[in-house]
Amino acid sequence: MKIKNIMSSPVYIAAPDDTVAYVRNLMMKHKVGSILVTDGPLILGIFTKSDLKMKLFEGEAAWKRRPIDQIPVKSVMTANVITLSPNAQVFEAAKLMAEQKIDHIPIYNKEILGIVSKTDLIRYAAERGSEDSVGDAMSGKAVTVHTGHTLNHIIDEMERNSVQKVIVMDNNEKAVGIVSVKDLSANDLIDSGGKRNIRGNKKTSSKAYRFAIDVPFIAEDVMTNIIVADVSESIASAAKKIIENNVVSLPVTKNGKIAGMISKDDIIKRLAEDCEIQE
Repeated sequence: MKIKNIMSSPVYIAAPDDTVAYVRNLMMKHKVGSILVTDGPLILGIFTKSDLKMKLFEGEAAWKRRPIDQIPVKSVMTANVITLSPNAQVFEAAKLMAEQKIDHIPIYNKEILGIVSKTDLIRYAAERGSEDSVGDAMSGKAVTVHTGHTLNHIIDEMERNSVQKVIVMDNNEKAVGIVSVKDLSANDLIDSGGKRNIRGNKKTSSKAYRFAIDVPFIAEDVMTNIIVADVSESIASAAKKIIENNVVSLPVTKNGKIAGMISKDDIIKRLAEDCEIQE
């Protein structure tokens, strides 16, 4: 399969002196994960959602940060962009993404024709119908917490294990939800300082009054529904679940127990290996 058959088009571009705020708004308007920074037909760099997150949540204090409407995108973009021709094979894009750890590859032949993302490759994997099993491709480590664990504990577990999501277990050791970095960066959590406000009624001398106490958020407050893949399930089926649920990875079960994770990267790596053999 040639890459031109799965690439996304049109490609949205920005000038090197456009601000990060402008580029962010462009991403949001067109619902895309990357913007190419160009000078005429020349690709100078690429700016992605990952670059944006790094800029918005960098470690220094907020008051020290330069506002993103004052930062030119050329100062934070990734330069030396890898491109492919439209006649390249799908496995070449998969192999490049796996080896270079990149999320997007512009398709170029004297001009910008399109772009291929990890999502495009996952969609292709879902449609391709490979019967290889999830167990053949999974490599991720499954990190678990319990419903009552605080957000501080969850963050510590993510950092200690270098993962971006944890699986939430109930008291019967059943997986009941999932918490990702995205869940922890929600505006209501940031604004509240990681605490929830609980209100109730308390009666004294027949008078009712409202009271509020601050208590830490726990896993069950922020977890989302868990979507899993079984080790015996096909990679194509897992890829379809990733696309349909707009996630980057899935917990993998074996005999009803959590056995690991399968991610977009795992599927793309397997796609590179399989397609190179067959094509």
